[in-house]
This record gives sequence, structure tokens and C-alpha cells, in this order.
Amino acid sequence: MKHAFAALFLFLITFYGFAQTGSVSGTVIDALTKEPLPFCNVFVNNTTIATTTDIDGNYTLSGIAPGDVEIGFSFIGYAAQQKSISIKVNSTQNLSINLVPTEQELSDVEIKASRDKVWERELKKFSIYFLGADELAASCEILNPWVIDFPEDNANSNFRAFAYQPIQIKNNALGYLVTFDLKEFQFNNQSYVIMGASRFEELEAPDIKTRNMWKANRLESYLRSPANMFRSIIIGRHNQEGFFLYGDKPGGSESRNLRSDVFAEELGKSVIKYEPDNLVTAGKNPGEYRIFLKGRIEIHYEKGFSKVNSYKDAPYPISWVEVKGNYLTVTSNGMVLNQKDMIFSGDMDKSKVGNLLPMDYTPPLSVQMQAQIIRDANSLQERIHLHTDRSYYYKGDQVFLKGYINYANPANRRTLSQVLHLEVLSEDRDVILEKKLKIENGVAVGDFFLPESLSGNQYYVRAFTQWNRNYGPDTYFIQALPVLDRSEKVIAPATGTTLPPSSIVTIQTDRSTVGKRSLVVVDIETKDANGKPLASNLSVTVTDNQFALPQAVPSRIVENLQIKEVPSHITTEKFSHAVENTLSIGGRFLNEKGKPTNTPFTIYINNFEGELDWETDKEGSFLLDEMDFYGPIDFSFLAVDKKGKGYGTFELSPKLKPPFFIPEHATMPTMAQTTSSVFRREVLEVELEEVKVEAQGKKTEKALYGNADYVIQGESLMRGGNAVDLLLGIKAFIPGMQVNSLGQVTLRGGATSVSNSLEPLVMVDGNVLPSSSAANVIRSINPNDVERVEVVTRILSIMGDMGRNGIIAIYLKRGDVRAADVLAGNPGMSSFVIEGFHPPANFFFVDYDTMEDIPELDERVTLYWNPYLFTDSMTGKVQVAFYTNDVESAKTIIVEGLSIDGQAIVGSFTIPFAK
Repeated sequence: MKHAFAALFLFLITFYGFAQTGSVSGTVIDALTKEPLPFCNVFVNNTTIATTTDIDGNYTLSGIAPGDVEIGFSFIGYAAQQKSISIKVNSTQNLSINLVPTEQELSDVEIKASRDKVWERELKKFSIYFLGADELAASCEILNPWVIDFPEDNANSNFRAFAYQPIQIKNNALGYLVTFDLKEFQFNNQSYVIMGASRFEELEAPDIKTRNMWKANRLESYLRSPANMFRSIIIGRHNQEGFFLYGDKPGGSESRNLRSDVFAEELGKSVIKYEPDNLVTAGKNPGEYRIFLKGRIEIHYEKGFSKVNSYKDAPYPISWVEVKGNYLTVTSNGMVLNQKDMIFSGDMDKSKVGNLLPMDYTPPLSVQMQAQIIRDANSLQERIHLHTDRSYYYKGDQVFLKGYINYANPANRRTLSQVLHLEVLSEDRDVILEKKLKIENGVAVGDFFLPESLSGNQYYVRAFTQWNRNYGPDTYFIQALPVLDRSEKVIAPATGTTLPPSSIVTIQTDRSTVGKRSLVVVDIETKDANGKPLASNLSVTVTDNQFALPQAVPSRIVENLQIKEVPSHITTEKFSHAVENTLSIGGRFLNEKGKPTNTPFTIYINNFEGELDWETDKEGSFLLDEMDFYGPIDFSFLAVDKKGKGYGTFELSPKLKPPFFIPEHATMPTMAQTTSSVFRREVLEVELEEVKVEAQGKKTEKALYGNADYVIQGESLMRGGNAVDLLLGIKAFIPGMQVNSLGQVTLRGGATSVSNSLEPLVMVDGNVLPSSSAANVIRSINPNDVERVEVVTRILSIMGDMGRNGIIAIYLKRGDVRAADVLAGNPGMSSFVIEGFHPPANFFFVDYDTMEDIPELDERVTLYWNPYLFTDSMTGKVQVAFYTNDVESAKTIIVEGLSIDGQAIVGSFTIPFAK
């Protein structure tokens, strides 16, 4: 439900002091008798600045900030009044007033009696509508409820209230006694109106603990308030203050009811970041600003915590605001002047009188900001852990994973790394494949395929961020990744694999044993040390124990995510790796003499689908940053001279990988060969010579080299290794193919040619590409453009000397058009394939109740994988379900994750097979 703020002074909060102030004085008299009114309350509306008139009805209010303020006058038996006045620096304004006696006074019966049940029921509604519906409001107490009354024709669709005297509210959460002169109160399903004036008096704290609690609650209330948000927007620090704005994506889902409850899935689909260039402009008067808010704006306050979550992966307060006319007029302290044009819903809608802070409240932001400035190596830590769906795999398998990043200071989640580097390495330290995963809200989800052609079975997975590298190799995530043939099995797990008992998570199933293709319902619950529900971000996997021995490789989530004391020699002054918030491409331009040169150049994207004008600096360097794209993209750089001809070359800055070492904890399980495949299903093997390759819907002509020794289809290249590097993708499928440290390519059976080269001949769409480097030619081609690759490793006399070292023949999906681009060799044109973020694939859930093509034999190893699970903050629970396979073995459920307060979560549960 949406509500319109109308003169409810929730925004009259400022962090400015009153070094330069003014004052106001005057006299209060009875409007009928013209007699002075002593002991009348006079106050600056919504502040603690207050006084009472003396015996002659005179008063003086001092220490008022300059500007337009409202002075309130309140006296029992008289109608309260408010008068606006403009305060000037170092001057005293005069404001006298006549108060009119009220015609109706409460009788002694009304004051002492508790009223009837109907009135009590109405009062409960009023308290929620008036004070609010959050924890701060629940701590408020109306001391004189008998002054409040309701009309006889009150209805839920039009709820009204009035008060004969000022309402006194004791706010036990913020430490204020609030006197509220209610002018108008009306509530309906679409909006509400609360008009009046409030006077604040600080309560006397009974002890230091209570005083500190009030200070903490006041600061927290201010930090998450609309006033702080608008103030931080004006100074351009709303993201640093924790406020992130999003707008509805044009053409996206118009109704939030049609969206999923996972924000990561909706970002870019139904909502997008709201960052207009003209967000803040100057107002008509000095000290006023106009904030442009078009459409429905979604507000995420990521420094807060909410028990009621709009999204499962966003456990912080979320609000929505709509502005009539698209502009708010706001003062420098966050006060909204056209509040009637603003409609709030969500968390900020809950804030009403129970959350009010006085206008002269001064939050200790200087202390908070100073704490942010003192950012040492300890406070800037980010720790990494990967949860994979299994602890070992078979060649050709798909690996699913979720990365967790724990922060020494959770507020750094937005400011630290947003790029997670993932690598698979052999025991010889060769990088088999690498990917970049996007970190969103402290997690990264991804997958990769293990090539069928892998030799050996001992591999390792490593994950790190560029910022994480500053803390040394001990902070990288490194884990053993056994990759077995189908005729191998694990006979004993690595040492130290027992998951420690966890009091945070419990796992229960609806059945004690399972059979074939059984539906199993799993209940997962997370609680804190006191047994209270705990909101948590989880990933859950279910595996078959026969094919994947559970916990064959130890889970080190507790150790990996633990925030530790950083050694004294590691300081931020010595850090050499910057925070990587976005993707970037850096390089330099060399003229025809090989010297770095300042020059303008053009960037062509994806074979001229887009272009961008750029320029190198005097050192010839350039940098493209703040990029956010998925998958490999072609980038071509072209510089032209004064005659319009291309010249020079571009080279990309090498991004050196950290050295790889195998830590002691990354131990391998014991593996052994079996006499036959561990799987019952047959693996069909077809001789390559018998395969008929089809291209673009027609049979290809026989190549000059005859039949290839190896044929790799384009869709298989993405499984074979690095999706951005065609050379590495091919290498994964060709036994004996080598790429040395100089980038030279050799195939098995090669021999030295006349030119003393050991490299094979490269052909593109049947055209021979003469080049000094086969690797450079191959790497210039985007793997996404490749239909197939044919490799001949034997000597081909028909090709003469060029065929001594074999052939790598590449056939492109776009045929001659793309080949022409490759062959053109435009002077000054340098082309590169750049890998963006890897888009995570969806895990296929088997549902025997709905699927049409029922498999004859179900030998799934991973039965269930879900990286997007979140326990409910109110109950701490979440439920999942899966179907078992046809294997007569136990199934194991493993849960890993992070709680909202940064605790590592790990737990397992095994269900035996019913025999």
C-alpha cells in the first residue's frame, strides 16, 4: 500500500550545528480577555528548542538556525497555533499571538474513564497509523490517550481522528517526550495525512546503558531516513551512505507481483540502476535543490537490516517512492518542501511519528566518517570460498559453483571487488581454463565444463580477486579438483574431510529412506547461538554416494571465510593491486617505428556492430574501464594518419596471473582404476573418419588435406577450455598439442620446415593464412564465430613444405564474410577477443511428475543444485525438493553459505537407500 506524506515532518532533520543563529521573542495573550497567558508552551516546531511564557506572557527563543521555521504555541484549554517566521543571523524577530479558548473541554469522567471497547479498538488502529509499524514505534507509549477521539461514522476506508489537547508520546527507543498538537489526521487505503506540530524534550536516562541505546537508535533512525538519503543525494554520496536507487526497466514487468523474489535475477530484466545525469539541480532559492525522480524509484538501504525482505537475496530495507511532477524541492539538510507530491511505500512508509527526530538533532557523522577514513588492511579484507556441487568429477562433466565473499566490514560489499577470477589448473601448473564471474551482493554464481581430453586426474580450482592478491597467496581460494575417467573411482577421501557439527543449520527430510525416482522434500533451518531464526544465503547440493563419495575433498568454508588478523607487514601503503569494480581493457599504441605515440583511434566492437572514438596519452597508453558485458566480444582498434591511412599497432597490457602453488590443505583423495566403467550406460564412440560434417545446411566439399584426424564442433569449444581463447579451446581436444611460453604451437608428428618453424599451417574457410605466428592468427578469431575446427597432426606432402607440421583448419559460421575480415589485414587494425563475465548456466531439475521424455536409465550424479536459496528472516526456514535416480545407493545433502551476520554455514545429511 502507498501513502502520501502531507506535512508530517519526518524529514526535518539536519546535521548542521547552530553556530550562526537568531532568536524570536514576543507575547502570548488571551484572544477574548486580552490578558497575558503565563506558562504557555512556545517552541520551534519539531525541535527541542522550547520555552514557556513568564508571568506577563512574554517569551524568548534563542539558538534558532537561520531560515524559515514554524513557531508553535500550546496551552491547555486553548487551540494550538503555529506561525511561520523567517529567522535571520544575529537578529531577534518579534512574534506575538492571541490564543483562542476552546469551546469543548474534557469532563472528569472522560479524563478518568477508559472509554468503551469500540473506542479502544479505534485507538489501537490509530496508534499503528500514527506512530508507525516498526520496532521504534512499538517502543512508544501514548501517555494521555483519553484526549483522542473518533467520529461515529469512522470506517477503515476513511479513518479519522482528532485530539482535544496535545498528545503526549513517550518514545522509549529514542529517549524523547514528544508533545504533538494534532491538527488533522486521516487514513485510507491510498494515502494518509498527519498534520500538526511537535515539541521534543529529552528524557533523563536511568543508566549509561540506556543512554547509549538512545544514541545508537537515534543515529540508526537518521541514517536510514529519507532526510539522510536526500541530503546524501545532494552531495553525491548516496551510494557511500548505503542508498542505491533503481528504476523500472522500460518494457519490463509492470507489476512487482510478476517478478521473482531474487533481486539478482531481476536486475537488468525488470529493474535497472537509476543514475540520471541531472539528478540534482539548483532550486529557486539559496539552499534549495531540485531532485529528479521519474517514475517509481526503488530504494535499497544496504547498510541496514530488515526482517521482512522484498527479495530473498536483499535482506536490507527496501522502499519505493513516486513523485508527482518528477521533482522534489529539498533543502540542504534533506527537508522536503513539496511533501504532498511524494508517495512512499515499503520500509520508509513504516516511519511515522514514532521515528521522528527533532530538527536540531546533530548526528555524529563526523565520527562515522572518520571511521571510514581509517581504512586499514584489517578492515578491508575480503575472504573467498567456492562451493561446488561435488567434490570430484568425471571428464566431460559440468561443474556448478557458487562463490561467497565475506567482508571484514560488511559496508564494503559495494566498494570492494566486483570481479571474481576463476581458474582450473593442472598439477603441472598449467591453466586449463579461466573465467571471470560477476560478484553481486557478496556472491558469484558460475559453471564450467571439464574437457573430455584431460589427461591425468589431479587438478585444482583457484579463485581470487585483484584486491585479494594484496594479502598474499595464503588468502586465495585453492581446492583440489579430482577429474576421473569413467573407469576410475575414489576409494578413500582426503584427510580432514569430516564436516564440523554446526549449530547454525539443521537439515531434515520427509522420509527416512529413499528408493528409485523418489520425491524427497528437504527442510533447512538456520538459527543463531540463542536459537532465534537467522536469515542466511545458502547453496544446496544433493549427490549420489555411489558416483560421488560425499566429502571426498574437505570443505573449508569456515577457514576460508574467517576474518583473520592481518600480519603487521601488510599495509595499504604497500598494496599494488587496485580494487576491480568493473571490467577494463588497457594497452598502448606503437607507431611504425615501434615507439609509443599519442594518437586518436577508433574502437570497433563485434565486427563493426558498434564503434567508439578514443585517444592514447603521450605514453601511447589507453584504458577502457567501467565495462560490464558477458561472453567474448571482438574489439578492433584502428589508428589513421593525416592521410587517412591506418598505421601502427596496438598491444594489450598483459594481466599477470599470481604464481600458483599447492597448499598443504589441498589434498587429493585416493583414486584407483576399475575393470569397467562405474556407469552402466554405454558411451558411444564413433570413428572421426565416419563422421559427416555438415555446414550451413549443406554438405561441405572435401578439403585438400583429405580427412582430418580431429574434428571439433563449435559448440564443443566452449566446453573445451577458455571461451575467449580459441587456441586453448582447441588444445583441450588435441592430445600432444603444445603451446610453449613463447606462444608457439606444435602438433604431434610435426617436423622442422624450411623456415625452421615447428608450427602448423593455419587455414580459415579453406584459405591459407601465411603468418609468422599460428597462435596470433588463431587467437584473433572469436570462438563464438567458429562452426568447427579440423586438425591434421600428420605430415601432408600434398601441401608441400607448409604441411610438414600439420594443419589447423578453421571454418566460420559466417563463411566468406568473416574470412574476408580476417584476410584483409588492414594496416593499423589490431583485433582482439576479450572475455567478459561468464553467464551462469541453469541447473536442469528432473521432475518425473511433469517431464515428457522419461529416461530409461537415470544415472545422474548431482541430483539437485541450487545456489539461490535464502532462509526466511522470520522463521529461518527454507524448503527444497528433488527426485532420486535409479542407483541403489544413499544420497547426501550438503548445505553451505553465509548468515546475515557473516557466519559461515556448513552441514550435511545422508539418506540411506531402502533395501
